[in-house]
Amino acid sequence: MLASRIGRSPLPSLAVWALLLPPLALDCVRSKRLHSYAGPFITYLHTWKACPSNKIVEANFRPGPFSRSRPYDLQTLSGNLTIRAPFTDRVWTETDLAVWANNQWKENAFKFPFPKTGCSELREQMPDFFRVVAKHTGASTDLKDPCVVPVGHSVLKDEPVNWTFPNFPTMPYGRYRYRMRSRLTRNSPIVCMCVAVDCEVIPKP
Repeated sequence: MLASRIGRSPLPSLAVWALLLPPLALDCVRSKRLHSYAGPFITYLHTWKACPSNKIVEANFRPGPFSRSRPYDLQTLSGNLTIRAPFTDRVWTETDLAVWANNQWKENAFKFPFPKTGCSELREQMPDFFRVVAKHTGASTDLKDPCVVPVGHSVLKDEPVNWTFPNFPTMPYGRYRYRMRSRLTRNSPIVCMCVAVDCEVIPKP
């Protein structure tokens, strides 16, 4: 299990993948399904589900269809977002990835925290998804502004999203379960938001 903060610099990301690539490559060699196990990529979602929390922030989304034959067509997102307390940089956010290999999920293959910068990290790490959030909530996408997603309820319908991650120019190809959990403070036992996303990383044509 690896814990490291991912900030504005891509160096932590590179260090993470330097450790993560060898075991994933071994899985790919064993399965004999991938000739190139990592590189530039496109991500698409299978499912987006809520996991246990006290629902201060609820994000209930449904990803639209994705066609591998038309990989540059953006996948859409529909559903609703409810914010019962401002989502700011004081929020402690932690994410982890489970990897699908040998017909089972390998838990905590990759784990990292976003200490005290939950909103800004979301804005920087997933900019186009945050653009959609900002469109419906009034949050600022300008990195110079304080990052705050205000209280409110938003309904999304067929919003196109480019699932890009600027600090990750390359990734191992495969299927992942991405889980994001947020707490109001680092040591709080209460999870205020939790989402689990089943997604796939495929080579960029």
